[in-house]
Amino acid sequence: MNVIKRVAEGDNKALEELFLLYGNKVFRLALTILNDRFLSEDVVQETFLKVQQNAKSYQFRNSEREWIMTIAHNIAIDILRKRKREIVQEEIISHSEIADVVTDCDNDVGFLQLIEPLNELDRQIVSLHLISGLKHREIAHILNMSVSAVKKRYERAIKRIAHEMEEH
Repeated sequence: MNVIKRVAEGDNKALEELFLLYGNKVFRLALTILNDRFLSEDVVQETFLKVQQNAKSYQFRNSEREWIMTIAHNIAIDILRKRKREIVQEEIISHSEIADVVTDCDNDVGFLQLIEPLNELDRQIVSLHLISGLKHREIAHILNMSVSAVKKRYERAIKRIAHEMEEH
């Protein structure tokens, strides 16, 4: 039986299974967008709460991963927009703080450093593809873009990362 269907039926073990499968990916996506560990943890909690609340309305035409990552992405973007409205001048987290956060999360220290020079949208595309393992088609759906635009932005972002690595 589908895990989300089991969640819809009130099976807390199924929700725990989803959390174990996707919790880390949701956290890293949120961290990529928000650059804040605590807000990213909030995104994880809110995401799985929404998964539990909306499991009955889940449509099986999309993969569960795509559905969960879409929820997480939307929550993180909402938080980012709210922060931008509330804070005129946002404090930027230093490289070492980001490295500490990512080190706690499966030793992906270099990943955030590599994508840091990219703009916000390109960081999201690279993160969704490399960290979450989503296909360009799924990313296009999540970000409400065309597949060709996602592919092109991804290619340019990878070239920029490679160029930055050569310079250092």
